[in-house]
Amino acid sequence: MTNKVSDKATAVLSGWSAQKPGFSLMGEYSAGKSSLLNMLLGQPLLPTKVTATHLPTVWITHGETRKLEVLEHDGTLTELSEDGLDFSTLHAHLAVRFTLPADILREADIVDTPGISDPNLAVDIVELISPHVDFVVWCTAANQAWRQTEKAAWKNVQSYVQRQSILAVTRVDQVGNDKDVQRVMSRCVREAGKSFHSILPISAKLARRDAEDSWTASGAADLVAAISSRVADAAEFRAERAEREGELARNVAVEDDKTEAEALAEKPKQENVQSRIQELVGVMSSAANVTTNDQFLALIDHLKDTFGRDEQTTESHADTINNLLSVSISNDTNLSAAISQVHHEIKDFSEGSWCRLDRVS
Repeated sequence: MTNKVSDKATAVLSGWSAQKPGFSLMGEYSAGKSSLLNMLLGQPLLPTKVTATHLPTVWITHGETRKLEVLEHDGTLTELSEDGLDFSTLHAHLAVRFTLPADILREADIVDTPGISDPNLAVDIVELISPHVDFVVWCTAANQAWRQTEKAAWKNVQSYVQRQSILAVTRVDQVGNDKDVQRVMSRCVREAGKSFHSILPISAKLARRDAEDSWTASGAADLVAAISSRVADAAEFRAERAEREGELARNVAVEDDKTEAEALAEKPKQENVQSRIQELVGVMSSAANVTTNDQFLALIDHLKDTFGRDEQTTESHADTINNLLSVSISNDTNLSAAISQVHHEIKDFSEGSWCRLDRVS
């Protein structure tokens, strides 16, 4: 990403994502994302001669009247007329937002991303979009499904988003017979099953909404049902989170009534928890020297025990750190990747607002 994304632009994206659940379409070039998007919307998003490669990230939301807006890197949001518009000029913007009537958009926004092939671009897109969506539908073409470059890009997606996401194996009609399709699906489940909530085949080309048999046989019915289930779970999670945040705000209001002496007495405890978690980050960052599974598991057990016995640690922090350090290692595990994953999980926690739960104990 050539231009720096301003805090104002990030706030605009956060404002969009706060309105209702949303999911992103991601994948490499020519993975069938555009066909899948048009299938989900029940209509073409763009004029026939315009391809998605002409556009930056596209945020699509519901509205009875079609509207097009562009978001700049500095946070400026401008409405454009599509009449006579040269869509190829839009790639310089940070994001494009379409408002249009489509049933699927009543419950969730869809964020379509540029096709990913450059690893640097993959990181940029993931860092920009994944904090603002509830899950991802990753498109992988059946004739070359789940390539190494896709695996590398997917590692940049936050683990909690991965666990809610769907791997859509597209263009299964181009593979051959049902046995060939099953062979592709089995390999995808074997290699990517732990990184996705579900893995489903789809042929957007064969999906016809006006023909139930075609809609079902193409895989469209199962995929749309899976997306609807993920959206419902996201809505439920958002409601629970809002309730928790409301309770936390009420607790904070009560805590704010404490005397100055009480507040000063608690400050060392808060600072100690922050310091202890930063120590964990430091230990995990130097764990690259660990070379065996036994050494790694011994280190994890030591960190759990040390952090759990700290009298200054709140129960909430202890439980969270214990969960972050709970990993399963086998002979097939990529040890370096496991260490890196735990390190990033703890680092994300240490830098996030949820780390400062010292008032909840």
